[in-house]
Amino acid sequence: MTIPALTFLFLVLAAVPPNVDLNEGIKLYRKGEFKQSVELFRQLTAAAPSDPEARLWLGKAYLKARDWDQAVREMEKAVELSPSTARYHLWLGRACGAKASHVFFAKAFGWARRVVKEFETARRLDPKDLDVRFDLLQFYLEAPAIAGGGKDKAEAEAREIARLDPSKGYTARASVFRKDEKWDLAKKELVQATVDYPNADSFKDLAEYLFDRKDYKGALDNAKKALALRAESKRTRLLAAASSIRLRSDLESAARTLQELAEGSLDDEDPSFEEVYYWLGECHLEKGEKDKARKAYQSALVFDPDYDEAKKGVTKTK
Repeated sequence: MTIPALTFLFLVLAAVPPNVDLNEGIKLYRKGEFKQSVELFRQLTAAAPSDPEARLWLGKAYLKARDWDQAVREMEKAVELSPSTARYHLWLGRACGAKASHVFFAKAFGWARRVVKEFETARRLDPKDLDVRFDLLQFYLEAPAIAGGGKDKAEAEAREIARLDPSKGYTARASVFRKDEKWDLAKKELVQATVDYPNADSFKDLAEYLFDRKDYKGALDNAKKALALRAESKRTRLLAAASSIRLRSDLESAARTLQELAEGSLDDEDPSFEEVYYWLGECHLEKGEKDKARKAYQSALVFDPDYDEAKKGVTKTK
């Protein structure tokens, strides 16, 4: 090794703080410290520009920090570095989707086409990945045909999900029925899932549907069944707390759950910090604690300034 090469190596190593690695940034990310995680991931990508995983996490941190352009750029770099990794295409599609929802209408179609291109590439690379399949299903249901969506595509995707995982096929078909506002058929699918596959996911999916339909007692009953099978599910814990709040029951327990979630570690499949703080605000409001409720709503808006329900919550505390 030449002297200049050694010098370069030492400069690279010096660019990364001692005892800091990707896991340190991931910990910050999961604690909701998104700006801090951006800075750490930036240091790591500067030191190791060819590491696609560091690029992915930097892109995800930018997404949480609401910097859509930088998120897209970092996801693009991850894809360039590892074009055969489905997960990188999935996250690039998600980043493009976030960008699409924050541009003028005329430009949104171009971004939407990028979303479906990346999702379909991810599906081609890993056809058994259900995260990819469900993201595609939702895209096909929501996007107009001109942007790559369509009910026929959604129905085909739902059939393929059912082939890959019969237990999730009920959820996929229910999603199609919900888009068509065929509420009874959607509910029938989800109820049957709990009969044929009585696992934590099937009860959670039914609970989420019932909550959206304002059947809070049914939602709470099924969330409790899901928690009995998988007590650590943070999304189900939030769902149970939110159902209790809407029922105006067991508010102290709901508040404890939400506070634990807010102070804990939340991953991508977990509820977002803004969701947790919003429901904590709703809980405090039900308890007559307006000052605490306002602070919780304001915390939700720190994470998502466009969160309309949290804005309404602040107004309710005045």
